[in-house]
Amino acid sequence: MRVSSRKVIYLRIGLVVSAALILSFGEMARGESGYDLFSQGMKAYENGDFQISIDKLSKAVPFLKRVRERIDAFKTMAFAYMAFPKKEKAREQFCKILRMDPTFTLDPVMTSPKILVVFQEAKEKCLPFGGIEVLAISGDQETISGAKVYLNGELIGETPLQREDILAGEYELKINKDGFRSFEARVSIEERETLEVKSTLIEVRMPTITSTGHDATVPLMAGDTIGVTLIGDPGKTAVFDLGDVKKNLPMQEVSPGRYVGLYRVAEKDQFSDLTIIGHLEGEHGTRASREAEGRISTSTLSRSQLLFQRGKASMEQGEYDLAIDSLWKALYEDPNFVDAHILLAKAYNEKKGAYLESIKYLKNAIELEADNLEALSLLARIYIENGKYGSALPVVKKILGITPNSDFAHAYMGEILFSKGEYGGAIEALRKSLQLDQGSARVYFLLGKVFERLDRLADAVFEYETAVELSPTTFEYRNALATVYRTLEQEMSAFRQWEKCLELDDLTELERKKVKRRLSELRR
Repeated sequence: MRVSSRKVIYLRIGLVVSAALILSFGEMARGESGYDLFSQGMKAYENGDFQISIDKLSKAVPFLKRVRERIDAFKTMAFAYMAFPKKEKAREQFCKILRMDPTFTLDPVMTSPKILVVFQEAKEKCLPFGGIEVLAISGDQETISGAKVYLNGELIGETPLQREDILAGEYELKINKDGFRSFEARVSIEERETLEVKSTLIEVRMPTITSTGHDATVPLMAGDTIGVTLIGDPGKTAVFDLGDVKKNLPMQEVSPGRYVGLYRVAEKDQFSDLTIIGHLEGEHGTRASREAEGRISTSTLSRSQLLFQRGKASMEQGEYDLAIDSLWKALYEDPNFVDAHILLAKAYNEKKGAYLESIKYLKNAIELEADNLEALSLLARIYIENGKYGSALPVVKKILGITPNSDFAHAYMGEILFSKGEYGGAIEALRKSLQLDQGSARVYFLLGKVFERLDRLADAVFEYETAVELSPTTFEYRNALATVYRTLEQEMSAFRQWEKCLELDDLTELERKKVKRRLSELRR
């Protein structure tokens, strides 16, 4: 009976697959290639037409020859299913990807946490995992802790090690620890089985360093040379580090056991209180290290750079007048100092009523460096904050020409289109911004404003609630939500939101008075 049951299932699946292929060939007969269907499916997803995206991509997949395109199709269908949400369907798409590429991953920054959970479930369900236990012992049969364990060159932990999440397959195993010879072997990890490895590490003698010294006694300038001397075992390989800034700089053995290395300070080098560390390489990967006495520092800043750093420090302390003075002087020394133009614009923007000066210096920066995204984005933001939407539009278009997937630029575009009364375009631009960054409270707030203007108050409530959830301490978002609640005659909900507004620390006195007045009106 079981055999018969499997046959029936097989036939039914065959019929379903055949039907799907017939439908796909039907699309092809109408002149739509697999790539056409793929492009239409991807476009539909971008437009938020998730069911159409799924239909198109599922028909396109049998005709896509490139693995990358098939993976993109399955991933997009998985994301589309999550919009309904149909988690099991999404898991199926992720499983198809993992069968093609077991190393496939999702970007944890750009991907929704809910999707990441479903993807992890798919990995656990679809990938063949096994385990490995590694124990390292010495020649005297003593357990060695802290030996690093690598599979195919990737560090997976230290001994004693137990892992149950290793993808089944063949691996190059390497175990090493300072002072011991490395253990290497080729191993096979089977699905749902645990491989036990007991490795014997043979102890080797560490090289000896008697001393490490250097000749840098004063703050270093560009062009200065640091001389480092290491005394130790002869016939070895020696290198030295400048703290974490420069690693494994070469040294030469100038006489038995005496090693010398040089480093010439570059114009871009900037470091302070660094320790010089000498290393001597021994047999079987052993390495001895010794710090030199006396820390080293550089003073490589030009006058314009030094003034820029002073201006930056003043900005961080909120001393904008001092920052402006320093940055003026920096630009006098170097009129083509792009970063100084941008920082000076920021300083002016922090001073009320000085945004025109900000615009002047940002335009200077863009004239010097046309594609400087920092200058362009700040210029667009200042225009929008001051209601200059017409001036902001060409700047935002330029940003999108440089980087089409800029979430903030799409948000700016949505705000500009809203100001012009182009509400459909505003919604599309803001939705695009959220596809690129789902965590922007301000974009949800802007969507709420658009829907409120369109008298789609239920939609406005949803967007405002999301903005408040993401940024609960922003008065503007809570106040907007409370106002719409009141318009909908949901007075208790409005009352609660305005009460929470009064709990905010950064509420201005004027805002506080307005909220109290509204609460008083609701109590009547």
